[in-house]
Amino acid sequence: MIQHEKKKSRIGKAGFFQRIILLFLIGFFFGALVYYIFQNSFRGLLEQMEQNMVVWSAEYEMSAGMLQSLWSHGKYFLLLWILSASPIFLLYQSAFTIYTGIRNGFLLMFFIFGKGMRGILLYFASLFPHCLVFLLLYLFCFAWILESKKTDRQPKHKGMVYVAVTLVFFAACLLECRGNLPIMEALL
Repeated sequence: MIQHEKKKSRIGKAGFFQRIILLFLIGFFFGALVYYIFQNSFRGLLEQMEQNMVVWSAEYEMSAGMLQSLWSHGKYFLLLWILSASPIFLLYQSAFTIYTGIRNGFLLMFFIFGKGMRGILLYFASLFPHCLVFLLLYLFCFAWILESKKTDRQPKHKGMVYVAVTLVFFAACLLECRGNLPIMEALL
């Protein structure tokens, strides 16, 4: 009996990750297709972004960057936790994953069409190092919320999980402010 439950649990977790990856890839290819179809509309944006990087690096304030990062990532993260108590949580999780895929597919094509093969390096640099932390954070939150919805009992150390998740979220935003801009500036 215990062996069957462990096997079923592993299969359920594999299904969870497979669904996340599949939804992300669907969004990714859709975002790449949208950029490809409408690429003429975005021709001048890369030059504008390069000019903005020069201005940002000269006048960049840590507090303004941190507030911008908290706002841009915090609204989705807060919505995740608000909707975790509702029955539409799985719908939000799926929509968020597809939306993230669309953004990444669009961004990759944007850099490739603007900078050629060097655009792939720019794409990964635009996501490093903060997106690695956000990826792990969102996967943990999705899995933890789903697990707590499946079981009737309260999860252990609930308060500590909330504190740890919040601290990791702030750390990822700080990494974006302190690490991402200098990397992007060096490559552009």
